[in-house]
Formats: sequence, structure tokens, C-alpha cells
Amino acid sequence: YNDSPYEKLLSDNGIKVIYACDHIRFSSRKNIFFKFFNNIQRYFFVKKIIHEENPNILHVHLELNRYVKFARPSSDVKLFYTVHSLPSVIWPNKFNKEFRATKWLVNKNNMRFICLHNGMKNEVNKMFDVDNSIVINNGIDFDRFEKRFDKRSIKNSLGIDNSYFVIGHIGRFSKVKNHEFLVNLFNQVYKNNNNAFLLMVGDGIEKESIVNKLHELKLKDRFMILSNRSDIPELLSVMDVFVFPSIYEGLGIALIEAQKMKLPCFISDTIPSHSIISNLVTKLSLNSDLEVWTDKIINYKKPKKIEINDEDWNMDMIIEKLEKIYLGKL
Repeated sequence: YNDSPYEKLLSDNGIKVIYACDHIRFSSRKNIFFKFFNNIQRYFFVKKIIHEENPNILHVHLELNRYVKFARPSSDVKLFYTVHSLPSVIWPNKFNKEFRATKWLVNKNNMRFICLHNGMKNEVNKMFDVDNSIVINNGIDFDRFEKRFDKRSIKNSLGIDNSYFVIGHIGRFSKVKNHEFLVNLFNQVYKNNNNAFLLMVGDGIEKESIVNKLHELKLKDRFMILSNRSDIPELLSVMDVFVFPSIYEGLGIALIEAQKMKLPCFISDTIPSHSIISNLVTKLSLNSDLEVWTDKIINYKKPKKIEINDEDWNMDMIIEKLEKIYLGKL
């Protein structure tokens, strides 16, 4: 999509932003014929842009390596790929077209993997028979997350009653983020505390079905969805607890940000331990009854001393590390 909240920031700093959808005919058409046609167009568009721009560095995210392989970038291009999700999900088997494209780029262009934690690094090294993968944390801007916010004022600006107990979640609306579980849990909490309010930040294909479910549960006045937001610290500041019930995660940067804001966090036991940087996290099984989650949320007591181990998550330090990787110094 072409409504990223970061586009203006990039443009103001002289960085050109190119959206494939702006250059592909019928990109908004969703029937099966146009999906197939647009996918073919995308291969040729990526190839065209890579050869026109002739980059020194090509840093790929998500499952897009098949397009890069088709483009046949020059052997002089430094190629990097950030593994955001579980390797076994991105590349379920050696016959998978993304796996074959990635393997080709590793062999032909020395593509290097950037991983989110050591467990992921070890899995990727073994999967692609390499030994040069590197771990980089998803850094956060400490200056923004260490500001003092006026919770009441921000609630008022959003139209959220100041008396509400706000349960928050940040993440795209997809099956893996488990919004259906989140809504069922919120419904259970609301039955125990009629001041509860659900604030969700994100967008995605599951959003409409989740809205419908909330309406079916007669909770239409007890939730808010905000999409394409860059004011994440401000939004986290109005939350009383943060719930993160993902089915799986590569890391879960929103959880790091919530802990940095000193929020009590209730998460599924599928979240990587690397994401837990404080004593504010309660890990629970998705197989547990909703009453178990509800009881933990309602009766939670913050520790007397909050401990946050965040020294490895400073964005300034992460940027310096990434620059060194780009320059071949790491």
C-alpha cells in the first residue's frame, strides 16, 4: 500500500520512495485473474527498477526473493535479507519457491542473512549451509519512548473516556497475530470489568472480520482501531496493559516497545524468550482457559522494582551496527 506514515519522513530527507502498486495496472483489482496478472507485472517491475536504480546495496524483507532472483542483480550488489518470521514458516521446505530463490541468491550473489536472535541465526545457517549470518536487534528510538506523556490529554484527543481500563495491542490484522483470541479475551475481561476498553493499532486483511465479531458481541462502543500510525509511544502511553497472543513470532518488536513504556504485558508462550527484556511480562498458554488470562490481567500487581534490560535495543547503536555491515566491517 502507499499510505505509509513514514513516507513524508523519508521524502523530507531526500530519500526517494517507489511503490510498486503505483506502476502496476489494475493493482487494486482483487479477482483471481488480476491477482495472477499483477503478480506477473510485479516480476518485471522489480527487474526494471533494480536495473534502473543500479543500487550498491539491496536489502530485502518479507517473501520477495523470488522477484529479486528474476531481476538478476549485478554480482557487485551487496545483498542482505532480514529474516522477520520463523525460518520454517518463510521456507517450509526445499521445494518452496521462496527457498529455491533464496538459495540461488546465496550461491550467486552471496546474500547475507540478518536475524533477530541467535536461535534464528543458527536455524538459518543450517538451512542454507552458511556461517556468516548476523544478529541485529530491532532497535527502538529511546528518545521517543522515554518522554513523559500526558495520558489524560492523549485519551481525550482519541475520544477514549479517562475512566476506561485500556487493553492494548499493536500488530497487523492477520491470522498469526490471533486477534480472534484477543477479542474473546477482551469480552471475558469486559464481563468482569465494564470499564474495559480495547485499543488495537494496525491494519490488514482480517480487520473487517474482527470488527464484525466485536459488533456481534455487542462491543461496538468499547473498542477502537487505529491504522498506519507513527505515534506508537503516545498510543502505548494510554494503555493500562498490553496483550500479545500471537500464534508465533519471529521476535515481536511491539512487545519490546510496550516493555520500554513499562506496561504489564500478557503474552502467549509461543513468543521468543529473546523478546522478554523485563520483569513486566506474564507468559501464558493459548490452550489455557480465557478465565486464566482474565484473572492474571485483572489481578495483576506491578513489581515493586521494575527491571528493564534494554541496553541492546537502542536504535542509534543498531544503526551504527547496520552501517558497519553495509560497509563490510562486520
